This record gives sequence, structure tokens and C-alpha cells, in this order.
Amino acid sequence: MKLKKIIIFYPSFERGGVEIVLVNLINFFLKKNIKIILISSNFFNVKLFNNPLFEYRKFNHVKNLFPDRISKAFQASNLLIEELKKTHPNQTIVFSLQSSSISILLSKILGFKIVVRNAEDPIYSTLFADNKFVASIILIFKFMTYSLSDGIITNSVGSKKSMNKLVFSKNKIVSIYNPYLKNNLKIKVKKRKNIILTVGRLTKQKDFGSLIKAFYSINKKIRNYKLVIIGDGENRKELQFLINKLNLKNKVEIKGWTKNLKRYYSSSKIFVLSSIYEGLGNVLIDATNYQLPIITTNCKSGPSEIINFGKGGFLVPISNPSQLSKKIIYVLNNYDIAIKKSIYAKKRVNRFLIENNSNKYLNYIMKVFNE
Repeated sequence: MKLKKIIIFYPSFERGGVEIVLVNLINFFLKKNIKIILISSNFFNVKLFNNPLFEYRKFNHVKNLFPDRISKAFQASNLLIEELKKTHPNQTIVFSLQSSSISILLSKILGFKIVVRNAEDPIYSTLFADNKFVASIILIFKFMTYSLSDGIITNSVGSKKSMNKLVFSKNKIVSIYNPYLKNNLKIKVKKRKNIILTVGRLTKQKDFGSLIKAFYSINKKIRNYKLVIIGDGENRKELQFLINKLNLKNKVEIKGWTKNLKRYYSSSKIFVLSSIYEGLGNVLIDATNYQLPIITTNCKSGPSEIINFGKGGFLVPISNPSQLSKKIIYVLNNYDIAIKKSIYAKKRVNRFLIENNSNKYLNYIMKVFNE
């Protein structure tokens, strides 16, 4: 058998690190002359791929009573069924990046092998979900279906340990870091501005509320710093209300998504990640590549791995504004120590290069396909 086609199932397109990972993987697969069928909602920028081997199966999401992700998964499943019915399992494999329970069931019913990618710690994402009932149902479905998949890729060692609790066959799980960075940047050290930077979707998971509260305490003691939040999402109004309530509207700025992130990574003083949980934490990889000193919550699963368990940055408990503010003040007052840690992390950033990790993805998918 020769693998000629990969059907990528990604129903609910979202901005952020996963978009970059998806684009990098598709481009790598196309370079290997593998036909790619992408099934996703109608927000994806298909202009990113100028290749006759790439085809896009999009759907216009029709809102209903179900949560968006669930309704998109069911609408995308119709396209997956159509695609599987007109292709051959001896030439094709399914690669699911999202809503994998339904894609696993459909693939197995129709006789296709499937590899799924798990990007978040499944247990902690359930414990801290906005809707715990829905999240619990999804976790139960993962427990029931993931063992039926032919392979599972997690994006951190910590996420793999968590996934081990859901899957009977542990040997089908591999940990591969995200194919994220184009290159290891050559950094010219220059004076940085008094900016505390954070980047991410404005959701409960990222817990920017705790960071804003921490900055409120910092601002009482150190007046000449600003907090810049790059990103957008469902919690923007709530966070802006908190900023106004704490009288920080001149010191905390939510900028939305911007294409010129380089300017902020290269000019800010420190980077803070306040997440309750992560799969890996691509924004930390960016901060590391710019040799920007990092403070991150010691959340499940990936951030501590990126900063080498504290050797390349500073760890604080989740959802603890008091401890976070103390650590930020410590770093600002002991910046030479922070710089040494950032240099340590920077030397190990090659773990996240696109070419090497994309090749690991493809080798694993090919191995599963040929088994």
C-alpha cells in the first residue's frame, strides 16, 4: 500500500497556534506529493496553499441549539462521509485535529485508518471548562472512542501522560512537539521597553483576569509599566470591564490580533502566560525564540516543558494573582537572572522547528497506515 491522500478533519476553525501548526503540516505533506483534503468551516484562508494537490471541503456553519463546536463537528461529518465513500482505504488515511470522537467512529465504520492529534490536556480542559456538563460528555466520548483510533499524537509529554489515562493501548500514543518555528532567530540584544506582554485567545482557559488583577497590585508599587494583551475572543468585554473597574484603562491595553507580533516580542520586557491549562503553549515558544524572559503558570501540560521545568523561566501556581504579581516584581527587580534563564531556554528552542517535527508527524502517520 502507498499513502496517496490524507483527509484532515478540522471542523471548527479557530485563530491561534493550531492554525499555524495546521498550515505548516499541510505545506510539508504537499511537499512530499501527498494529496490533502481539508474539511473545515468557511473561515480558513485557502490562499495559503497554491498547490493542485490541495483541496478544501468547506461548509457554512448553521447555528442551532448545540454548542458551536459540536454543531460544526456534525455538519463537517457529512463532508467526511462523502469524502470517504469516494476514496479507497488502501490509499488514504484520516488525520483528525479536532472533534475526533465522531471522525474516529465514521472512519472505523467505513473501514479507514485514522490518526488523531490531541492538543490539550483532556482531563484539565474538562475540569476547568465553562460548561462542565458538555465537557464531561465529550470526555466520556473520548474515553469510549480514542482507543478505537489507530494512532494518537500529543503535543507534549505531559499531555501524553494525561492521555494514557483514557486509552487502553498506551503504545499507540506518541508525543511530538508542534512543528511551529521556521528558524531559530538570531537575536541582537537591545534595550526593551517597560511592557509586560501576553498573547492568546481571550477565553476562560487563558485566565487573563488573574493577570490583570496581578498587574493591579504591581501598578501600586511600580508605576512605569504597561500590560499589553494581544488577542481576541469571547471574554473581551468582561476583561475590559475588569480593566475599567480597576482604573487601569491607561495602563492595560487589549490590542486584538495583530500581524506585527515581532515588534512586541522584540521590544517587551517580559512575557507572561497565565493559562489554567494548555496542550503546549505556542506563544511561549515565540517568546523563547525572541529570548524574552518568561513567567508562566505551572499548568498542565506543556509550558513547564518549554521552559525546561524552571531552568529557562519562572513558574507560578494557576489562578493566583498574588503569587503572580510577586513573581513579576521579582523578575523586574532581578532582570539579570531572568536574562540568564531566557538564554538557557533559547539554546533549546530547536525542539520546535517545523521541518524536524513535521517529518516526525509524517513518519508516524505512514507507520500507522502501513501497519
